[in-house]
Amino acid sequence: MKKPPVLIKALVMSVAFASLSAAAHADSTVPARPDTATSKMAGKDFGRLSADGVSAFNDVSLARLAIFEGKTDEAAKLIADAQVSLGKAKTDDAVFTKAESDLHPPPQLALKLRGITASSMPAVAWIPVDADIVLDETVKATPEKAAALVTAKKSLEKGEGAKSLEAIKIASLAVDYTVALAPLAQTSADVDDANTLMTKHDYYDASQSLKKAEDGIRYDQIIDVAGVKSQPDTASNKEH
Repeated sequence: MKKPPVLIKALVMSVAFASLSAAAHADSTVPARPDTATSKMAGKDFGRLSADGVSAFNDVSLARLAIFEGKTDEAAKLIADAQVSLGKAKTDDAVFTKAESDLHPPPQLALKLRGITASSMPAVAWIPVDADIVLDETVKATPEKAAALVTAKKSLEKGEGAKSLEAIKIASLAVDYTVALAPLAQTSADVDDANTLMTKHDYYDASQSLKKAEDGIRYDQIIDVAGVKSQPDTASNKEH
């Protein structure tokens, strides 16, 4: 598994994950999740990213940087590579179809996207390109739980979703899971536009098309992914 996209990881860390758990409980309008069906889905798909999608967004991010630095030939190559990766991503088994209105973004990101009306959007194909887990703020952060969270995060970063989820369950960690999603068709169209603009030497608008692809990222969050809070109290859960 390639490293997560530099741009997406930075966006998620700065906007969402640094204060994700606090935001999730500060907004009383956010419903407690997951229900049984969601939990089963999370267990199956936990941590599964699109390798080609990750590669494409790496290239998109680096292409914008190359354009900014005047390295247009390098940017053109990166954009072409992103097109190839997105083409391959169409057959990725990580792709799923869902209406944007059915996604559950963390409250802080929901506010960021407030001007976008998702309710009128039809179901589209999404590719997961980044993910992270954060300890629920209501859980007492003992050294053991902190160590388990570090282990789970490392496994997630390596693309070992099952191993990460196992560590979460064994340690009875109440953690929130958020995945960054890119709309496949729209992202492909934006990157194709960027490629066309590059051939016309319209580098500014090409960069803006790439930015549009980056801005198309959406987020879906599952609170308490392992369903720890819904389980009967045990010795490990009585800490909080």
